[in-house]
Amino acid sequence: MSRLHLGINTCFAVKRWPEPEQWVRIVKHELGLDYCQFSFDLVDPLLDESTTKAYANAVRELAVTHNLLIHSTFTGLAAYSWSQLLHPQLSMRVAANRWYERAIDFTANLGATGMGGHIGAFSVQDATNQERKQMLLHELQERLSALSHYAAGKGLSHLLFENMAVTREWGYSIEEAQWLTNLNTNGGVPLVLCLGTASDDYLAWFANPWPYLPVVHLQQTDNTGDHHWPFTRNYNARGMIKVEYIIEAIQPWLMIGDVYLFLEPIHPFEAEDNVVLDELRESVEYWQEALS
Repeated sequence: MSRLHLGINTCFAVKRWPEPEQWVRIVKHELGLDYCQFSFDLVDPLLDESTTKAYANAVRELAVTHNLLIHSTFTGLAAYSWSQLLHPQLSMRVAANRWYERAIDFTANLGATGMGGHIGAFSVQDATNQERKQMLLHELQERLSALSHYAAGKGLSHLLFENMAVTREWGYSIEEAQWLTNLNTNGGVPLVLCLGTASDDYLAWFANPWPYLPVVHLQQTDNTGDHHWPFTRNYNARGMIKVEYIIEAIQPWLMIGDVYLFLEPIHPFEAEDNVVLDELRESVEYWQEALS
């Protein structure tokens, strides 16, 4: 029987609780969640490999001890700032490809089964040059296919990509997301949509048929930006995300398989730590009550 799983992205822990024992304890025992998605804002996968592997091993052991499932890894805000696989310079695209390979290595060491996030952004110049744009998209297709095979060789089951907030970020529209989910990886792992709720018409994304069940990022926001607000009483009064609409939208998905929802509130670094924890608790309680 298919089940609905509520978890959280570890972006909340960045620069506050980077120690694995701290954020694992918060997720499992303070928030009462059994699932999480690891943010690469906690660890840059290009750091010294012995160091990143030691961190991954520590997290994996703690997760087993505390019965916490780490579903996947995600690029985070740092990597979102980069052009990645659509950088105008070839050498930078090659370097970005290596970043993804190292991120897949880290994911495998962590014991998670999926890795992904922000794929890339066109420069202003390339976005308006159709010949350059098509060349970069053809190269992107080849790189994603190769990465899907690399991920399969490391034991992963899927790669993730997110529908983005800016038109120059590939995956912005439903049509671009369909291009990605229907990409022929020639036997590699599939590309799966991580559906963010910042779109002006987020319910259209839920209603669209996808070849693989999407993972969902939950943030409260309005139509003026990608705010990543928590689901507190004050922000729910201001925001456009309605929990009852999302629950209704995912009902058909539950007839097919398990559905994973990950809270993704991102507080300002200046926010008080106790306020962050209080608002995380309130957000979890809000969703748990609605899902029950």
